[in-house]
Amino acid sequence: MYQILIDGRDLYYPGDEEYTVSDAEVCLQLNDSGTFECDVPVQNPEYGSIQNRRSMIQVLKNGKEIFYGEVRESEKDFYRTKHIYAVGELAFLFDSIQPQAKYQNKTARQLLEIWLDQHNSQVEEKKRFYVGMVTVHDSNDSLYRFTNQETTLDAIREKLCEKLDGYLRIRKVNGVRYLDLITLNEYGKICEQPIEFGDNLLDYAENVSASDLYTCVIPKGARLEKSPIEGLEAYVDITSVNGGKDYVYSPEAVAAYGWNRCVVSWDDVTLPVNLKRKAEEWLKDAQYETMSLNLTAADLSQLDVDMECFELGDFIPVYSRPHGMDRTFPVRSVELHLQNPIENILKLGADVKLSYTSQNKGQYQVIEQELDNTRQTTSWMQSAINNATAMITGSKGGYKVTEYDSDGRWLRDLYMNAPRKEDATLVMQINMNGIGFSREGFEGPYKNAWTIDGVLLGEFIKAGSVTAEKLSVEYKTSVETAITSKFDVAAGAIEAEVTRAQGVEVELAASLKVTSDLIETKVSKEGFGTYVQQYWDKIIYGFNYSSKYVQINPGEIAIYDNGVTDSKKRSVFDQNGNHFWRDGYYVGKIGTNQFINDASKKGLNFDLEYNAAYMAWSAKESPNADAYTTKWLYTLRSFDGKTADTLHAGCDIDLHYYTLRNVTLENVSIGNTMGWSGTIPIVTEVRDLGGGEIGWTSSTIEVENGIIVAAPR
Repeated sequence: MYQILIDGRDLYYPGDEEYTVSDAEVCLQLNDSGTFECDVPVQNPEYGSIQNRRSMIQVLKNGKEIFYGEVRESEKDFYRTKHIYAVGELAFLFDSIQPQAKYQNKTARQLLEIWLDQHNSQVEEKKRFYVGMVTVHDSNDSLYRFTNQETTLDAIREKLCEKLDGYLRIRKVNGVRYLDLITLNEYGKICEQPIEFGDNLLDYAENVSASDLYTCVIPKGARLEKSPIEGLEAYVDITSVNGGKDYVYSPEAVAAYGWNRCVVSWDDVTLPVNLKRKAEEWLKDAQYETMSLNLTAADLSQLDVDMECFELGDFIPVYSRPHGMDRTFPVRSVELHLQNPIENILKLGADVKLSYTSQNKGQYQVIEQELDNTRQTTSWMQSAINNATAMITGSKGGYKVTEYDSDGRWLRDLYMNAPRKEDATLVMQINMNGIGFSREGFEGPYKNAWTIDGVLLGEFIKAGSVTAEKLSVEYKTSVETAITSKFDVAAGAIEAEVTRAQGVEVELAASLKVTSDLIETKVSKEGFGTYVQQYWDKIIYGFNYSSKYVQINPGEIAIYDNGVTDSKKRSVFDQNGNHFWRDGYYVGKIGTNQFINDASKKGLNFDLEYNAAYMAWSAKESPNADAYTTKWLYTLRSFDGKTADTLHAGCDIDLHYYTLRNVTLENVSIGNTMGWSGTIPIVTEVRDLGGGEIGWTSSTIEVENGIIVAAPR
C-alpha cells in the first residue's frame, strides 16, 4: 500500500474519497535525486497548501519511506487540477555552492565531510546532510581535488562518485539524514528470487543485439619470456588444462547462434587453470556487463517474478540458458506507478542517463607540508574512526553460514551479503587459519586478512603510530668512506637518506622523499645544496633551498628569487616570449606578436603592461657604479618630474644626418643659448615716390624657441 504525505499530512490515502490524487508516479535512479509527480483535484483538503519550494512530499510503501523531496512546480489545468512535480532530497545539494579551493592528502570521507559542512552552512536545517558510511577509496587513500564554485552535488558526484566508482545513498536514523558514499555491491541486497529468460532475453535488452554477444572466447594470459615463433610474442594459454584446445565455449549458445569467437586478454594471469576459469566466467558473466534490461511489471509477471520484492540498488540473479548467461544485475532505476502498478518499470544493468540532476549543473593553487611525527589522533585518523563507526553501527542485515567438513567438524563461518556463497560478493570468512575479507566473492581474492602466522594483510593501514623493526632499516659500513643510509616509512610518506664522510671531509648528503603529492631529491654539501621537487603539474629546481629556483610548468620555464611564490617570481619563458615580474607585478614581455588589423605582419615586440610604470635603456657610467643611469626612458605614468606617456633622453642623440620628420619642438637651444621667442619688424618693400621721397611696406617675422614660425610671403 502506498501513502503520500505533504508536510507530514495526508495528501493521498488509498480508499479515502477526499484525500485522493491521480497518476501518481515515483522515479528513482542511482546517484540521482529522483522525482515524484501527480495530479491533485480541487476537492483534496490539501489542495490550497501546496507551495513551490516549500512543501515537502513523502511517499511511503507499507509504512517505509521510498521518496522524500520538495515541490518545485505546480500548475493548474482547465479543470483547476494541480499537477505537482517534486525532486528528491538529494537535490538539496544543488542549493549550495562550493568555494574555489584546493584539497590535498584527503580521504574520500574527509572530502565529503568538508563539502557537506560547506553545504550545511548555506542551507536551512531541513536540507542538511551528515556523513554516514564511506567505503570507497583510491589506490593510496590520498586524494587531490579542486572545487571551483560548482554545486555541492556536482562536486561530490563528479570528483568522488565518478572518479572512485561510488554511489550515494541516503539513510535516516532518529531523524538525522546521513549520506553514505559506498560501492555498488554495498548498496542493496542480493535477491533470492532470480529472473530466468529463454530465447527472448534480447527482446528486453535496449543496447545489445545478438551480433554483440560471443559464444566462444580464446583467453590470453601474461606474456612469456620466450616465443616458439620468432618475431611474435607468446602468452600463457589454456591448452595444457583444456584438452589441447585454446578456447572455451558455451554449448547452448553455439547451438542457438553458432560460433562467434573473440580474444580476451588477462595480462596478470600466469596460471593456465586460472586463465580458463576467467574465460568461462567471462562467457557467462562479464561480457554482459554493459547490457541494460528494461522490464515492466507485466513482463516480470510473465516470467513468474514479483516486482514488489525488488528495490533500487538490489542485485538480481539473471539467467539465460540459450545465451549461456549467468550474471547478477543491479537495479539501476525504478519507475513506480502508485495507482497502476502493472505499468511499473525496472531497469537492470549498465548506467542510466540521469534526469533531474543532469539538468541542474551549477556554474562553475603547492603548499609545503611537514610530517607530524607526534603521537596524536590526526584529522585523517579521526575521519577513519568515524567511518569505521558508521560502517559497523549502520550496517544492514546480512547472512551467516556455518560450514562443516565431512566428519562434522567446524570448518568456517561466512558472513555475506547473499544467502549462498556462490552468489555473495561481500564475504567475511573466519576459520582456524585467520580472518579474511573479500569484496569479490567467496573465491576471493582476500585482499584484507589477519592470518594465524601473524601476518596482517591490508590495502590500507591507518594508525595513530606504527613501531616495527621492519619499517625502519639502518645499514652502516666502515671502509675508506663512512656511509650511512636510512629508509623510513611514515604516514603518507617514504623517506630515504644517504650521507658520506671521509676523514675531515665535510659531509655530503643525498636524500629522497616520496609523498602522495611529490617526489623530492636533494644533494647538499657544506650547507649548500640543490634539490628537485616533482609534482603532478610542475617540476621545481632549487639552489641552496631558499635562494634561486627554476620551476618547469607545462609549456613554460619560470625563474624565482628567494622562494616559489608570486611575489618572488622574476621571469617566465613560454611560447610567446620572455615575461618579467617585479615584487609580484607582471611588468611586461619581450617576444613575438602581430598586428591586429593585419595578422600577416609579425615581428619582435617589447610589451609593457599597464601595471608597470616605465621601460628604460640604462648603463653603468663607471666600473664602481652601484646603479644604472637611464639613457632612454619611456614613462607610462608620470613620476620624478617626468611626464606620462613620453620618451625621455638621458644622453645626446646623433641622427647622422638622417631626416627627422613631422616634429613639434619645444625649448630649443644651440650650445648654452636658448632659442628666442618674439616679433621682428621688417621692411618688405621700398618704393620711389619721386621728388626725393620714398615709401615702404612693413611686416613682421614671428619667432618661437629660435624658430621662425611666421613671415610674409
